[in-house]
Amino acid sequence: MAHLACISQQLSSIRDLVSGSEKQVFIDGYSLDVPSVIAVARQVHQPKLDSSDNKKNTIAAAVALVAKLSGGEQSQYGVTTGFGGSATTRTKQTALLQKSLLAHCQAGILPVITEGKTLTPEEHDLMFPQEWIRGVILVRLNSLIRAQSGTRWIVIDHLHKFLTHNIAPCVPLRQSVSASGDLGPLAYIASVLTGHEDIYAWHGEGADRKLYNSATVLKNVDMKPIELIAKEGLSLINGTGASAAVATIAVHECHIAAVASQVLTAFAVEVLKGFQEPFNPYLHEQTRPHPGQIEVAANIRRVLLSSNLARTHHVESDPEMKLRQDRYCLRASPQWLGPQLEDILSAQKTMEIELNSTTDNPIVDLDGDFLHHGANFMAMAVTSATEKMRLSVHHIAKLMFAQLTDLLNHTMNCGLPPNLAVGEPSVDYSLKGVDVAAAAYLSEIAYLSNPVSTHVNSAEMHNQSINSMALVSARYTLEVARLTKMLMSTHVFALCQAVDLRAMETSFRKVFFAAIEAEAIAHFPTVTIDAEFMRPLIDRTKILLNTSTDQDSLPRFEFVTSELTATLLRQPTFLAADIRLSAIDQWRVAIAKHGHSLFNEIRDNFVPGSADSGLSLLGRTRMLYAFVRETLGVNLHWGHPSRDSTTIGTEVAKIYHAWDTPAFSQLLVDILEGEVEPAPIPNGGVAKANGHGNGYANGNTNGSGNGYATGSGGGYVN
Repeated sequence: MAHLACISQQLSSIRDLVSGSEKQVFIDGYSLDVPSVIAVARQVHQPKLDSSDNKKNTIAAAVALVAKLSGGEQSQYGVTTGFGGSATTRTKQTALLQKSLLAHCQAGILPVITEGKTLTPEEHDLMFPQEWIRGVILVRLNSLIRAQSGTRWIVIDHLHKFLTHNIAPCVPLRQSVSASGDLGPLAYIASVLTGHEDIYAWHGEGADRKLYNSATVLKNVDMKPIELIAKEGLSLINGTGASAAVATIAVHECHIAAVASQVLTAFAVEVLKGFQEPFNPYLHEQTRPHPGQIEVAANIRRVLLSSNLARTHHVESDPEMKLRQDRYCLRASPQWLGPQLEDILSAQKTMEIELNSTTDNPIVDLDGDFLHHGANFMAMAVTSATEKMRLSVHHIAKLMFAQLTDLLNHTMNCGLPPNLAVGEPSVDYSLKGVDVAAAAYLSEIAYLSNPVSTHVNSAEMHNQSINSMALVSARYTLEVARLTKMLMSTHVFALCQAVDLRAMETSFRKVFFAAIEAEAIAHFPTVTIDAEFMRPLIDRTKILLNTSTDQDSLPRFEFVTSELTATLLRQPTFLAADIRLSAIDQWRVAIAKHGHSLFNEIRDNFVPGSADSGLSLLGRTRMLYAFVRETLGVNLHWGHPSRDSTTIGTEVAKIYHAWDTPAFSQLLVDILEGEVEPAPIPNGGVAKANGHGNGYANGNTNGSGNGYATGSGGGYVN
């Protein structure tokens, strides 16, 4: 399955599960997938247990086999023996042995908790987030119900009731090395089942959701503490449920990052006036047919088809196309992102096997009447998946940063101002701080993306001489995904700022080029001012405008028009005419004055989100622009205290906090899929400025002035 189809299907499944429809997650040991975990963990969807007679009978048979073998002469690990490096001991006190197991695994650091206590942010940082707990319980239930662990139905049923009653045990964030499974985290969850007075859990809804000790929680929901019998403690905690649940949540996050990376890359191609040529299917389908590369190219190509900014191919005569091909961060994006899509899909496949596996030890074999001693708890498969994903998201983040730095650098962004400043560059450094923030995010991402599995330490009497560190790896993968959302939110803000600057540029060029022509006609009546005469002037003006964006507007247009005079004097028809030097200087002064006036008027009257904004220039990415400007209300940064009532960080945060909403994820998919048409560009009053000025920006001639946009110069924009 293609990556886009995969995440689209996931989002659809999550919607179905949380919409109140009849669709429900079914815990049968074989049916869990990524959407199931997301719906239960994050949306508090209530899953259903397979409570068929056949399932209950199979579970009972497994419990009976454990009981039978625990009474035989042959020792059974964790049933009649000690644990780990202490498996040299033997005992017939099977129930007490399970209590001892839980006790020695309750060794993590939690806040000092009392019933009803309100925890500080620092105290929360010591614990699993509650959504993780719900995911862990779901995954562990799905393993236990396979009837290969020897756990009674009452234990499974009570654990399931933790989900139906939204009970979330307090679990230490740090403790597990994910060797013999995630013993510590699962021991805290199992201990709530037993009513341990010093183990706490969240219970209640809304403002009534509080911390209670386990005995009180059980009493609140009419459940009695369970006395665990042979192997049940081991079955509950000796597995990969914690690392698998957190890693599965990370799979979903990484998918969204991969989709976003393609949308943002297409957006970057547009605002940097890049080429569509690198996404031509021949380059990918015929010459290097990696499936991820083919998909990324096709997705970006589809997004750019209706763009008014992205160029179809290089044109040698275009003065803005001196660089023959785009830099790597645009041109090589299919080759860079394609492998990341493939790796994330591979990680999902691994995790969905893990979700539907038995991961404890020993494992009950009913057909063979035997307990198999092995190491299915070793979560290296989870580590492999999360490290693969974490590195993939790092590579995505690196690409986003490379595009962002091109965008903010006026020597590389094809005529946009430095730092995407709307105001005067000498006093407006707009997104310079954004550049630094993005570098900070990427540095942390890069550090966290290093393998965790290469930092294994021997544990537990050297019995766990190798361990997977899967839970730590999953945690770091989620953290990398979170940091990448910060970087991408920053990039989205910059892209929207950039396309609005392009809109101002487009409006300004239209009227300024017309003004150059009109003033030439006025000042040089003996010269034939036609398209052939104007083309060198317009081409040179584009170059001069592009290379002078770091200057304040007044000296900038003095510079541009002064340099343009030399081009004028080289015109053959101009040289043949009898033109006074004073007329040339008057022409230069006039267009410098018009340039400065028009530039400031268009800038001052610009309305983000209007018909004359970036909406008019973008392809399918205008859906994202509209969402940012209209739905989220993210403001353009004007670069002047009189117009900026909020900080740049506040505006970027609006995007970041929207990132996890279903609407935002679906929007990104819709942009790539091409099945939802972008909203029509608004017109009427919303597209108008505040009524000031002379109408130059929209080409009208009913204001004061000449209505320059109606001249032939309007055709020079392209």
